[in-house]
Amino acid sequence: MIQALLFDLDGTLLDSRDAVVDAVAFTAEQYAPGHFSREELLARFGESFDDFLAAVAASAGVPDKKEVLDRYFAYVRENHEQHVKLFPFVREGLEKLQAAGFELAIVTNKQREFAMAGLELAGIDHLFAAIVTVDDVSRGKPSAEPVQKALDELGRSPEQAMMIGDSRYDVLAAVGAGVSSVVLEWYGKEEWQYAIPDFRFADFQAFVAEMLTVKIQGGS
Repeated sequence: MIQALLFDLDGTLLDSRDAVVDAVAFTAEQYAPGHFSREELLARFGESFDDFLAAVAASAGVPDKKEVLDRYFAYVRENHEQHVKLFPFVREGLEKLQAAGFELAIVTNKQREFAMAGLELAGIDHLFAAIVTVDDVSRGKPSAEPVQKALDELGRSPEQAMMIGDSRYDVLAAVGAGVSSVVLEWYGKEEWQYAIPDFRFADFQAFVAEMLTVKIQGGS
């Protein structure tokens, strides 16, 4: 029986894909103009930002990634309100899941500063028993480490947990950690040629309805 639900943040709970891609595109253009198309950035959405920083720094010949990171942080701070819009039914759905007895956690490749600010501004930070960000691990998703850290903090086994995200990075992290994977297809259906999710839902309401049904049928 699934007891713990581990949620990605951007593109899963927050409708922030365009805002994140805009910030990344702005940063990349400062150091490697014309090197990264918007299509490529969209394809890389969900990737550990540290990995992307390394790619930008290598393309631009910048020896210190910190300069690139500082420029990115400055842009995000100036435009942060664009990053905190919840998808429909997310707050209500999370409250229903928590009330039904599910333990909730965040597992995100976002930096802790921005993850916490986004959760607080969206008014959902109090719903999560654990929050694992890219700053809390040595490698972000698709590494299994963030999922494993969340399981450790919750005291749950892989069989008791489910990772809910929107990208292949979430699915790969789930597979590596041995937990079930769910993809929310807010931005449309994708062709999953590898790292195939166990379950797919068009929106949060459909996912919550299914989980509540399973919980009732399981009798706990």
